[in-house]
Amino acid sequence: MLGIKLAGSLLVIAACTGLGLEKSMEYRRRLRMLSELRRMFLLLAGEIRSSRTPAGDAFLHMSARMDGVYKEFLEKLSEALRQEGRGRFDKLWKEQAEQSFRDSPLTKEELELLLSFGNTFGYLDTQMQLAAIEFLQKELAEAYEKLLVSCQGKMRIARLLGVTAGIFVVILLV
Repeated sequence: MLGIKLAGSLLVIAACTGLGLEKSMEYRRRLRMLSELRRMFLLLAGEIRSSRTPAGDAFLHMSARMDGVYKEFLEKLSEALRQEGRGRFDKLWKEQAEQSFRDSPLTKEELELLLSFGNTFGYLDTQMQLAAIEFLQKELAEAYEKLLVSCQGKMRIARLLGVTAGIFVVILLV
């Protein structure tokens, strides 16, 4: 009987610790995602500055340098731009971004920032496009720094609360 209680107690503590670690990892995933988005827009600025390729081709070139959801997003956006043609960039950007980043750890504000890029990019000349990218990079950098400052403590607290909650539940049940 004592062995069953001990095993159950360890499982409860492990489960609660896992929940705390999962919450901590969610903050880490958001940081990584904001960093990758900044990298993606840095690549876009480079494509526009150096090769002056059409947007569809630029996104396809960029997709070769990205991984995961970013690669898929850029490939789908490139394909949609080729099929739909000019003048619909804002709509296509929003559709593809919503579809690709729907289940991401980004907050609503961060996602809105990403979605708003389509409104300022597709129809402008090269200088204005670069300015739109620079503005978005600045906003993403600010969001990253703000999250980095706030999540350092939150990640530690999440892990600590997970362990503490597990111990508390064990004490209540035993």
